[in-house]
Amino acid sequence: MKLFLKSKSNFWLTVSIITAILFSLSGLKIALQSPYTVQDDARQYIFWMQQFNGNGFWQNDLIADYFKSVTPVGFTNLYRLVGSLGIDVFFFNKISTLIIGVTTTIYCFLVCVEIFPIPFAGFISSLLLNQNLWMVDDLSSGTPRAFIYVFLLAFIYYLLRQNLILCLLMILLQGLFYPQAVLISVMVLSLRLLQYQKPQKIELWGLFVSVIILAAYGFKTSNFAPVVTASQAKLLQEFLPEGRSAFFSDSFSGFWLTGRRSGFFTIEWQYSLMCIYGISLWWLQQYPNRFPLVKEIKPQIKVLLELFLASVLLFLLAHLLLFRLHLPARYTHHTQRIIIALIDGITIAVIFNKFISWIDNIFCKKSYVNISTRFICLIALICILLYPTYAVQSYPERLGYVTGESEELYQFLQQQPKDILIATLSKEADFIPSLAARSVLVAKEYAIPYHRGYYQQISQRVQDLISAQYSLEQNTLVDFIKKYNVDLLLIDNNSFTVEYLTNNQWLQQFKIETNRAIDLLKNKQKPILIHYSDRCNVFKTKNQILLDTSCIVKLIK
Repeated sequence: MKLFLKSKSNFWLTVSIITAILFSLSGLKIALQSPYTVQDDARQYIFWMQQFNGNGFWQNDLIADYFKSVTPVGFTNLYRLVGSLGIDVFFFNKISTLIIGVTTTIYCFLVCVEIFPIPFAGFISSLLLNQNLWMVDDLSSGTPRAFIYVFLLAFIYYLLRQNLILCLLMILLQGLFYPQAVLISVMVLSLRLLQYQKPQKIELWGLFVSVIILAAYGFKTSNFAPVVTASQAKLLQEFLPEGRSAFFSDSFSGFWLTGRRSGFFTIEWQYSLMCIYGISLWWLQQYPNRFPLVKEIKPQIKVLLELFLASVLLFLLAHLLLFRLHLPARYTHHTQRIIIALIDGITIAVIFNKFISWIDNIFCKKSYVNISTRFICLIALICILLYPTYAVQSYPERLGYVTGESEELYQFLQQQPKDILIATLSKEADFIPSLAARSVLVAKEYAIPYHRGYYQQISQRVQDLISAQYSLEQNTLVDFIKKYNVDLLLIDNNSFTVEYLTNNQWLQQFKIETNRAIDLLKNKQKPILIHYSDRCNVFKTKNQILLDTSCIVKLIK
């Protein structure tokens, strides 16, 4: 059947690439709608890289130093190169998703064709993978985890091709961009070795290189160690259901099955429904005469089972060693998307081939067959492409793009000295480092609790800031300003209301200080800071006022 001829490989690969571009454009349309639009998670990884553009120094900045320490070296050096070429790092972050998406699509197609030499199946697999990746914010973030798909698929492809050099190169790139992927590769290689009576060269070399990479990370010391333990995390509000990094849950299924950080399965139920196709593949293989295309499936398909088992083992190990291997879900959610796309692509191709054969038996004229085939392909393609739009109500909002609303504030701060420090409880703190390239004392976006050496300092800063902002004592406010060398205080206009504190889920984690402030406001007492809001105001927006701390200190003295 011409639709499935191997000679059509270039055609279906081209269509796959075009499809990847179209999906990417849906995200780029949002990403490029405003210069003040950034990807939510990209704010953590990219803000300090503005120093590569000469836009910010970030000297003696706790938050910048921490995220420098946890950013993989390959990712950092890529942006260093980009910055040296004069390309804005946030602009590159946005367009990099197109590059990563297309490359991921190519390798998904190649892996599928390697285990099932039917190019149409490669197209369906890459289409389904793109569809899922653009339902969530992994790829759209352009952060290190966006690279796991391309480097893991490339590793599998070169492993199947027995290309030693390129296979080792992919393991190296995994280590440079997303080290957790190396653990998955190690487990896959180990499972393959267990099946051989005689050690295989590519698996042995792969394990050797992987161990060296993992050892390099293992011996790397951190100024922000140690990693929080499971017992410690259970005592922190940050890890409870309403916390900043919610992990634990009272629900068994919520914790082990569907939890965003702890659960085994991906949470996109619409995408999970497509697993039905893949589940039927084993049944189809039992009837090769009815479904002749199953004969084309190569023994190499077992690599998908190995990938699945590897992710299961690492998921369990990550739970056992919580949080030393970071989040357990990172070992299953990414691999599931790859496995489901490949299995479903193969299954759909097998079923579709049978369906076309059935049409061929009904119609005698070839023209009818061709017209029917094209029509069915077109309808099926349109339905799949439109699936996220009509099935996922939050698409494409789930891509995680956010837009800063205080443009005048960012522009004003950009004109201030690069080494200023801004203290604020406002949500604008999440945007200031990225959109104004200036340091903030604390911000919810950067309050990541996995390393105690870092988070204890952040937690203390938040507590001190709440206490100072809502204090009745002048000395408390002055001591806070001097302790952290704060230059500017950004205050929301409604920050001295009870609702401001009770409705702020993040501040509710700091119960002692927040409850003290709430009681003060309920008793109609005015924090000392209110008295300086007019005299020390250096900039005002519709929702905030910016206070000069040197003015406050001078007036108090």
